Amino acid sequence: MQIRKASRKMTVSLLLAALAGGLLAGCGGNKDNAASSTQGASSPNSGKQVKLRVATSFAGSDPWVSAWTDAVQSFQAANPNIAIVDESTPVNQEALRTKVKADAATGNLADVLFYFNGSETKILQETNEIVSWEDELAKDPEWASTFNAAILDKVKYEDKQYSLPYIGFYEGLFWNKELFDKHQLEAPTTFEAFMKAVDTLAANDIIPIATSLTTPYIQEALVLSQVGPEGQKLAYDPSWAPALNLIKELSDRNAFPRDALTLDDDKAQALFSGGKAAMMFNGSWTAVGLSSNPAIQITPFPLVPGGKGENMIVSGFGSGWYMKKNDDQAQYDAALAFVKYMTSPDVAGKFAAVGGTYAVKTTDTGTTAPLLTAGNEMVAQAKDFVMPIDSFVSRESYTDFLKGLGYLAYGKKTAEEVLAQAKKLSDRNQG
Repeated sequence: MQIRKASRKMTVSLLLAALAGGLLAGCGGNKDNAASSTQGASSPNSGKQVKLRVATSFAGSDPWVSAWTDAVQSFQAANPNIAIVDESTPVNQEALRTKVKADAATGNLADVLFYFNGSETKILQETNEIVSWEDELAKDPEWASTFNAAILDKVKYEDKQYSLPYIGFYEGLFWNKELFDKHQLEAPTTFEAFMKAVDTLAANDIIPIATSLTTPYIQEALVLSQVGPEGQKLAYDPSWAPALNLIKELSDRNAFPRDALTLDDDKAQALFSGGKAAMMFNGSWTAVGLSSNPAIQITPFPLVPGGKGENMIVSGFGSGWYMKKNDDQAQYDAALAFVKYMTSPDVAGKFAAVGGTYAVKTTDTGTTAPLLTAGNEMVAQAKDFVMPIDSFVSRESYTDFLKGLGYLAYGKKTAEEVLAQAKKLSDRNQG
């Protein structure tokens, strides 16, 4: 499989534009107006009954489930001839990828998908069954103007707009100020303070870092801090080895939960939110749940010794809206109306109140979580930011890479061995 690096590093000016054009931008209107203004040139209210299959990640413990459910119900109330068949599947444990891959292989794609950008777009593009959005955006300049044009360009695949970006994310080091103050620890804004906190907390029977070693995020922080944005783009390069060796060092210092090799990410989050762990490197999707505790803070991962990634973060728009081509005009119009409704400022504003940064204009609901606000400030002050590693490498190689980190943490493999194996798989998929 040919792997294309779908996202190069974005500049801080792009991020500020995204925030200005997205989360911080207001656009008035109520739910009914949003529904009536997003039905497209050919109204789906033609009387023909349509079943619209929609596959997203808004399921299970996903923080946007409530906003998604409300949006679907509101759309159906405004369009009684359209029945939404919700095939949403949790993204955890690869469930969504498994479903979409199976649907693509059997010619059974949903009418609308909210799915990953980057290398994952290839799965959909190869079916020749998904819309490239350029024509529809050109037909509706008012709708097109609600998107941040620079972000639209960033998620193109082979110069085609197969995906409409929606929810953006960032990753950062969450930490519990109450636990740090109790043990007289400085904020983990330097690597020295971070490692001192690890040792002190472990000595006091507090888990320093809540993480799963089956689905970890901390390797993203370590690699970026070590090699910087340019080095991070060199998939599985030997220069990553010092960063990965820090995983072994942290494991040796009892930084991780004892069951980190079997723990999933949801349980790791529960350790942190429950006050049993003092730090967690994770994404913006966790911010709202954590913000009920005023002691929770967020900071960029500190610069490792000799590192090149000071005050740089993993951030981007990893998923977007895809639409299936359809010869049935009523089916096509219904799908288009649904996507326009979901990307309208009012609906996007309700999603924005839950978390993330947005590639579309949003109506401010006044309920944005405080920790999310702090996270957006962290991103705005970052020197640079990059997409995560798995957005530009093959899924096979990345899965093997994550598996290797577990072996590395407990001394069963070296960093060089883990990287060499992942590079071998990556090169094979590029051939």
